[in-house]
Amino acid sequence: MELPAISIPKAILDVIPMDQVPAIVHPPLVHFAIVLPIIIVLLELVNIIVKKGETPEEPKGKGVSTLSFLLILAMVVIFAAAYISGSVDGKAAWDTLSSDGQAHLKMHKLLGTYLVYGSLVLLVFKLLAMAMGTKFRILLLLLALLFAGVTLKQGKEGGELVYEYGANVEAYQDCSDALFDAKDELEDCKPAAVAEDSAAKEEAAAIADPKTTEGDAAAKAEVKEAASKEATEAKEATESFKTEAAADETKKVEEAAPAAEATKGDAAVKAKVEEAASEAATDAGADANKELAPEAVETH
Repeated sequence: MELPAISIPKAILDVIPMDQVPAIVHPPLVHFAIVLPIIIVLLELVNIIVKKGETPEEPKGKGVSTLSFLLILAMVVIFAAAYISGSVDGKAAWDTLSSDGQAHLKMHKLLGTYLVYGSLVLLVFKLLAMAMGTKFRILLLLLALLFAGVTLKQGKEGGELVYEYGANVEAYQDCSDALFDAKDELEDCKPAAVAEDSAAKEEAAAIADPKTTEGDAAAKAEVKEAASKEATEAKEATESFKTEAAADETKKVEEAAPAAEATKGDAAVKAKVEEAASEAATDAGADANKELAPEAVETH
């Protein structure tokens, strides 16, 4: 059952110097807050039993009643201090808690607020019981029993905050940080691990039941055969293209051959003409030398 939301008036909280409250004071205070209601229940039970036969002339159980009143008064102070220290420790622990832990902390604070008001109600009923008599003593005992039960529940939930959610536990926070880093590293390693696991599973399946991989093998063979056929056709097309190109080149050479032969014949004729001209020039030179030779002899 969810409790209606209540809070301590802000005007009261503003008076309290929260920044001066020491950290981790809440745990020792709550030990007293848990024990005192139980002791008060026992004292009020004794007070009722002792006062059974009292008369105005002969009052009984005055010491027990006074002790119970003083303990209730101390309990009000202890619960107020536990609320303040719990608020300080709760703020320090808030960011380190998970979403479930934060929800648990909110409920713990709300129930603590109810207990602060409940301790004040118990004090008022104690004053009425001291002034009015037996009926209020019995009502006070019932209220004290209820209050003690809620206090025990609050103590249990506070323990869960520490031991289950790690509120204000430094070692737990260190472990949480290390776990977070390990999760990041694991996320980085997942793709490679998944690929290796998939390959291992396929290999294991092939070994365990070769039939399961026959379909994959057949499909791979078909793909390979189709690729090989395409490669062969492409090669044949290339060879055909080369043959046609060679034929065209041969035809061009054959067409150019007669012209080359004609050119070659012209060159031979020119060579013969040049050779005859050279021989004629040589003979002419020789004849000239012969004619000049006798004239030279006569001159000397």
